[in-house]
Amino acid sequence: MDDDEWPPRENRVRAALWDAERALERREYLVATSRLADVFGLGGEQEELVRGLHHLGAAGYRAQTGEPDRARRQLERARARLTPFPEAAPLIDLVAGDIESAGGELAEP
Repeated sequence: MDDDEWPPRENRVRAALWDAERALERREYLVATSRLADVFGLGGEQEELVRGLHHLGAAGYRAQTGEPDRARRQLERARARLTPFPEAAPLIDLVAGDIESAGGELAEP
């Protein structure tokens, strides 16, 4: 860590993940993607989680803007990246439900 780097990377990533998870739960998908993009490349061991949740936020945003095909593609990417993180399953289900509600039919994984 650089002595001038404050807060430390790990703390910035942890805060971004918490913020993004809360934003996803509130269906504030653009907020979630923006918060996660701020820590791209800083995630270390958490980088796949950061990227997977970013795809998940993008999927929700695409559903909200009436782009079900793009939403489904982003959801597929999110599921692939989030497979090692079972704690993300409720968020995946939430976004999948939003995509279905927006008119994008989903096949179960």
